[in-house]
Order: sequence, then structure tokens, then C-alpha cells
Amino acid sequence: MNQEEPIREFFSEQQFFKTLKTAIATSKRTLMEDGLLLICWGLAFSIGFLWNYYQSVVLVPSRIRDIMYIFKPVIGIALIAFTIYFVFFKGKNIKTYTAISTRFVWIGIIIAHNLVIMVTKSVMNEINFELLHPLQMVLIGFALFVTGGIYRYYILSYSGLLMWIAALICAKLDLNTQFLIRGIVDFICFVVPGILMYMEVKTKRDV
Repeated sequence: MNQEEPIREFFSEQQFFKTLKTAIATSKRTLMEDGLLLICWGLAFSIGFLWNYYQSVVLVPSRIRDIMYIFKPVIGIALIAFTIYFVFFKGKNIKTYTAISTRFVWIGIIIAHNLVIMVTKSVMNEINFELLHPLQMVLIGFALFVTGGIYRYYILSYSGLLMWIAALICAKLDLNTQFLIRGIVDFICFVVPGILMYMEVKTKRDV
């Protein structure tokens, strides 16, 4: 037997465990980072929709409305920049099947939502927001459901089911009530799973 073969096998095993350890660490980091993204986007959506509902039932001073009118797009731009940083620049040399698959799911949902707006406007000659909100919730529910399956983190899949149920409820309600339900459901379906994902990985790292 060649004496070099045991050495090669040893280094081969070492390389395997090193690669496995790197893959696990990368997967955990991706889970933590996506948890942060869920928290940030969930809070932005939730606060935005709850504010829309609040405006509909309470007489808000024009100065505050003007501030919020400016504040909302600024937050949107900041979140998009934050998301681009996480997706394309932070740890860009390390890619996993899970991360890539998840990105494609959400990019596809964004494209599909915009196509739905274009199609409904073309057919109805106007944008019916009472119809679009439930449809958007159906698409988001699908993305959450699939993401939970990809990560094997089934709390996200349950969040998708909850979003679908909320979409069915919202389809029978006026736009302002939809804002209220959407704000609550976005917090439950995005922020809560995001916190659990982030804390789970952080706890394992600290142990």
C-alpha cells in the first residue's frame, strides 16, 4: 500500500469537514441576514399600512401628513439600498443554493405583482386597490410558503398560510379595513418569524 494514500485520505477528510463547516456557517449567516430583512421590511409594511388606516379614521394635521408623505419614500429607498447591500455585496463571494433560490422567489413575486397591476389596469382601465391588495397578499403568501420550504423553516410556511387566509378576508372588505388587517398580518408574518430566525442563529453562535 502506498504510504501517501493515508495522508491523502486524511487531508481529503479534513477538506470535507472544512467545506461542510463553511457551508453550515454560511447557511446560518444567510438565515440570520434574511431574518433581519424580514424584520425591516415587515416593520416598514406594517407601520405604513397601519398609518394609512389611522389617517382614514382620525383627522391628522396636514403638517404631519406632509412629513409622512416625504418620510415613507425615504424609508423605502433606504430599505432597498439595505437589501441590495445584503444580497449583492455582503459576503458576495459565498453563495448557497438556499440563498439563491430564495432571492429568485422574491424577485419573481415582485415582477409578478407589477405585471398584475399592468394587466388589471389594462383590462379595467383603472387601478382597483381593493382588488390589488388581496392579490398582492396572495403572492406574498406564496413567497413566504415557498421560502419556508426552501429553508425548512416552516414558521414561514405557516405565515404564508396566514397571509392567504387574510387575503380571502380582505377581499370582502373596504380598502381602509384592508389597511388595518394588512398592517397586523404583515407584522405577524414578517417581523415575528424574522425575530425568531435571527435569535435562533444568534443563540447558537453564542453557545
